[in-house]
Amino acid sequence: MHEIRFCKKDEYKLLQEFIKKYWKEDHIFVKSKEILDFQHFDKKNQRYNFLVAFNKQNKEFDAVLGFILQSQYDINAKDINIWTSLWSAKKEFPSLGLRLYKSLQEFFSLKNTASSGMSEFSLKFVRLFNYHKIGKLYHFYIKNDKRKYFKIAYFKDIKTISHRKSSLKLKLLSCNEFKNYELKSNFYPKKSKDYFIYRYFKHPIYKYKAYGVFKDDKILSIFFTRIIKQNKSKCMLIVDFLGKFQKNLYDEFQKLLQKQNLEFVSFLCYVWDTNKIIQMGFSLKNEESIIPVYFEPFLKENIDIYFAFKSEYKNYTIFKGDSDQDRPNIYINSV
Repeated sequence: MHEIRFCKKDEYKLLQEFIKKYWKEDHIFVKSKEILDFQHFDKKNQRYNFLVAFNKQNKEFDAVLGFILQSQYDINAKDINIWTSLWSAKKEFPSLGLRLYKSLQEFFSLKNTASSGMSEFSLKFVRLFNYHKIGKLYHFYIKNDKRKYFKIAYFKDIKTISHRKSSLKLKLLSCNEFKNYELKSNFYPKKSKDYFIYRYFKHPIYKYKAYGVFKDDKILSIFFTRIIKQNKSKCMLIVDFLGKFQKNLYDEFQKLLQKQNLEFVSFLCYVWDTNKIIQMGFSLKNEESIIPVYFEPFLKENIDIYFAFKSEYKNYTIFKGDSDQDRPNIYINSV
């Protein structure tokens, strides 16, 4: 009755119809083929990176499982890591979701896989697949010390924090400037220069900005960021990172926040050593403060982002830009 296979290039309308009926009626993949293609159309294999359960009787999809490969943004990348994303099955076929996941594991012989932004439904089942780590992303931030009133976030403690001075500098990088620098990816999954270019600099909707960390003329690391406009105010999200974490960047981020009149910069991630982030100058959010993570639509509340991964690498790291967690939902709020 069911054929388990990849979604064919000419079946995107079938995929959109399933998502509309059985996941979310106004999902961005339903409204925008451009975003669907950016996230999931596999140019190398000329398919959509969705595993589907195709019903041979009614010619519909009865379950889908989306995934993202490194080669989605770097066609020369070796796909030894996979991100799973949208996962759904019709109520009358509850076992199909597990069947798709098992099939995906078998097809790719998965040793390194992760999911971020998991639903309660997904969390119930990932425990069946021997994930090495299941938890919540850490939420770090630096607030603008010159701001007295916050329209996007709420900080109970608005005292200025004292940090050591540093000789490091943050500098905005153009795409061409980024191309000229050579930095190693110090975390797994490894990301190439082309990955960062096509994932961020060439995003069809969002305007990402890269800030290099320099000591004199030597580049040490790069933050990939996005500015959000909300409630007639602005904030900055760090969505990805390249290089090594550097100490004492608090003053440089303060300069950036104050120059652009931003409320805060936030950094959602999973790293094995949180002290590395704190030493940069970030604070770990507590429950007494409110730092939103959802802006489309905007929710002024604390929301935990659950993740799961299994990997043969000890330094497996998750950033907000991984998987589909920094994907447009509507065409607003990006500058």
